[in-house]
Amino acid sequence: MDLYTEKTKYWLEERFKRTNESGIYFAHQPIYGFRKGHSGDWVINSYTITYQILKALSCIEFDSLLDVGGAEGYTAALVKNVFNVNVTSCDLSSEACNRAKEIFGVNGKAVDIHKLPFEDNEFDVVVCSETIEHVPDFRLATNELLRVCKKAVVITVPHESEAVIENNIKEKIPHAHIHCFDEGSFDFTKQVVEKITAKKMLDTRLNIPRAIVEAKKRTENETDYSSTFVRIYNFLRPAFSLLFGKKSVEFLMKADEHLSKNTNNYSGLIFVLLKDKNFAYEIPRINVLPEQIVNFVVPYHYLRK
Repeated sequence: MDLYTEKTKYWLEERFKRTNESGIYFAHQPIYGFRKGHSGDWVINSYTITYQILKALSCIEFDSLLDVGGAEGYTAALVKNVFNVNVTSCDLSSEACNRAKEIFGVNGKAVDIHKLPFEDNEFDVVVCSETIEHVPDFRLATNELLRVCKKAVVITVPHESEAVIENNIKEKIPHAHIHCFDEGSFDFTKQVVEKITAKKMLDTRLNIPRAIVEAKKRTENETDYSSTFVRIYNFLRPAFSLLFGKKSVEFLMKADEHLSKNTNNYSGLIFVLLKDKNFAYEIPRINVLPEQIVNFVVPYHYLRK
């Protein structure tokens, strides 16, 4: 394991032990539900990414899935719930794997994505969401994902400017995004996959509607907007909470899918790398609904001291 990965691992181990003063675990994904707190910011973005992953999986025939970079096991558990398949979650952090087992009963293993401890074709499908942008060698990591999957790999990544990536590298920010991706970033896999699909998501024109629906208090450091805009937003936030709820979240998830198709204003991409097209379908086998994701929640999880 290289020095950068070792430092990232240390940072992640501490991150997946985070709690509030009462001992409630602070999750990476919105595992407790909409506006229930104790999870990362911009939860509608998380819901939207998860929605696109499940929609991609609905067009693939599979019985087993590995989630690489699976954090506390949220996505793997949701896939199991929706598709009734065997799931495994793994992460660079052993603490993340502990949380996956404790919270969702999902088996996990601490791994280095550059050298996965699994057999060739061991899993029908491999998911790697919002992870590969953090690793030193994303091509080697992608080849490992393809090696351990039999049918398909589903990858989501952010779409950011080169300036942002260069600054992250220059400042040596822990667990930062250190690769810039576009629709052709995984074309190097064409020798081993039969088909690659790339799809835009997270239309940036919906950033303000997402923030309004989330109705979470913001600071200037969290946004690119002026201090005046942030003050007005925080003043109106109680009204936003009353006016907008789960249905608004579900509407934005669907709206993003339509708006992102033909735009250059997007901040995310989802790729499906098909090793065997015989297991892929044009029509989804299961109709995935936004409410299945928004309503998938667990009680607050307390870490023992």
